[in-house]
Amino acid sequence: INELMASNETVMMDPQGEFDDWIELLNVTGAQVDLSGWYLSDNPDNPRKWEFPAGTVIEANGYLLIWADEDGNAPEGLHASFKLSADGEFLSLASPDDLDNQIMDQVEFGPQEQDISLGRVSGVDSAYESLVPTPGTPNL
Repeated sequence: INELMASNETVMMDPQGEFDDWIELLNVTGAQVDLSGWYLSDNPDNPRKWEFPAGTVIEANGYLLIWADEDGNAPEGLHASFKLSADGEFLSLASPDDLDNQIMDQVEFGPQEQDISLGRVSGVDSAYESLVPTPGTPNL
């Protein structure tokens, strides 16, 4: 989980033209990663809340954007079955069922400012910081 925005009012529209919450994943490896069957969740008691569709991949050293807007039937884009709370909450990435749904990454965050993202600046294990949003590009 590289960056997230829980209060998107003017930064970026989803393919349906709505300013929805978003989550950005970063593949820090030199190989493509298949996320088919992996999960995102905003509920620590239910790590399997939203499953990535079959065929979802992140290219080597690439980014993947997921809209957190409860719009799972949208014809374009990846849309999780939950929204992020601007008041703060929990977000996790869990491995697929055959790997026992292990939590591979997670973040707990407090209240978020409008149009300010939360992201890692200096690597996979670094702390999250408030940022000028940089979806699909390195965090600055």
